[in-house]
Amino acid sequence: MSTEIYYFSGTGNSLHVAKELQKRIPDTKLIPMVKYVNKDGLRTTGKTVGFVFPVHMMTFPFPVKKFVKKLDVRSANYIFTVSVKGGTFILSDLHMAKILKRKGKRLDCYFDLKMPYNSPTGVMPVRIPGMIDYPAAETEISELESNMQTRLDVIKTIVMSKEVKPKDDSPYGFSLLLKKIISALMAPFEILKEKNKINYYADSTCTGCGICEKVCLSKKIKLIDGRPVWQKHVQCFFCYACFAYCPAQSILVKKLYTEKQGRYVNPDVSVHEISSQNS
Repeated sequence: MSTEIYYFSGTGNSLHVAKELQKRIPDTKLIPMVKYVNKDGLRTTGKTVGFVFPVHMMTFPFPVKKFVKKLDVRSANYIFTVSVKGGTFILSDLHMAKILKRKGKRLDCYFDLKMPYNSPTGVMPVRIPGMIDYPAAETEISELESNMQTRLDVIKTIVMSKEVKPKDDSPYGFSLLLKKIISALMAPFEILKEKNKINYYADSTCTGCGICEKVCLSKKIKLIDGRPVWQKHVQCFFCYACFAYCPAQSILVKKLYTEKQGRYVNPDVSVHEISSQNS
């Protein structure tokens, strides 16, 4: 396989991006990180390797960090990342470059794509200007999709020609210095992020359908007597899949999100595709 794309996706945006890249780049295989995050001995076989993931607190989700640290990337002679964001400033390129450098590899190119923001309102401590919440106007979502498709055509050309840090993407230089400063300031929060928790619960409208258990990437949710239980001993991946895919909007967040104003999941990604990351 000449190209391998490893992805992490809770509510579908990142998987949608990965699938669209697979359509554009011949001989590409998609591989879910979640399936292997707790396993050892995984190694790449592709010459080109990409990582696609959502942005959590300006960088990649901690399961992505754990996975990439363990992954043997010796086969790769070109590595790129695509960060799927809701509008935030990102540090994922800086952090990924550090991990790869320890493996004797470099991050050859990095991209970011803006898509509808889909974590529960209230979980974020502040709202960021320009961030599109759900329910967003359909025209806004359509515009983001159109822009993403256009951008992916550019990304395909760059990746297939193996360009290194093209000028039309986030430049190094002063921005790198700025990112290093912000990264240092964010370091304590990065440690807390893995220990943090979201107090999910299911209200009386829960039908016991079990979708939340199926899509839970960390396998934290177990259906007991027809009700979802978030097991305390299992670490949450903060993917929001249970919250977003609940058809009755029964899953809420204590003291933070108790409204039923709709949920956003990428329309081109099914429940089965999310849940199959664990199979």
